[in-house]
Amino acid sequence: MERIVIEVDDATAKKWRLSSQKRRTKVSQQVNITLAKELADSKENFLQYLVELRSTMKERGLTEEIL
Repeated sequence: MERIVIEVDDATAKKWRLSSQKRRTKVSQQVNITLAKELADSKENFLQYLVELRSTMKERGLTEEIL
């Protein structure tokens, strides 16, 4: 595992420091899963980007025929 630093508000930081090791481990695992999902470059996200890009270019008059 690699350690990273994230910023949280003061109240959350205090609760973190006061929590048990068991609870911090559990929260760390949940954060890891959430970050992994959020940061994943999925094929679906890329395809959705292409659909949006195609729509934007069409609105601007740049069609496949012109290309």
